[in-house]
Amino acid sequence: MRYLIATGAILLALGTACSVPETTQSVQSEKARDAAQSVRFDENAEIENIQHRLQLTSQPGLIGYIVLMNDAGQPVLYTAVKGKVTSGSKRLTDPEICLNYYKDDDNQLRNHTCPSDEGTYGSSNPYVYFWDQSGRYHQWSGDYLYSDQPIRLSVEPLVINVEEVLVKE
Repeated sequence: MRYLIATGAILLALGTACSVPETTQSVQSEKARDAAQSVRFDENAEIENIQHRLQLTSQPGLIGYIVLMNDAGQPVLYTAVKGKVTSGSKRLTDPEICLNYYKDDDNQLRNHTCPSDEGTYGSSNPYVYFWDQSGRYHQWSGDYLYSDQPIRLSVEPLVINVEEVLVKE
């Protein structure tokens, strides 16, 4: 019986000792939760920048301005952009959807990748593309500067739109 009482007292003492960290842990959890809730992500400059860019560039009638530059930073073309400049790597289809796994001659598991939106396989050099105000398609693989406002250049671009030159003469 003495052993039973002693064991009970030990268990009671252990139970009390174990409950202290739980209380401390719950207080710490409450403090962490309060700290997390005090951070307001709707007042975050990074998020505001991303939201503003998405609102600006998703406007259907947006007219922007782009300077295409060569490797030395010389302006090659300056033109208005109708709509948005888009990366050539963007796709409307998810390449993960049509992965077909098969075993090759060495019994290794391989997969077939999906074709691009054009129905071709493989990748191309990185590029961006856009349409100018006259509806002409442009594709560029170099550096560029884009703005929603006209850009003032102090150096004449290397390429001049022939149609605009003929109209002036």
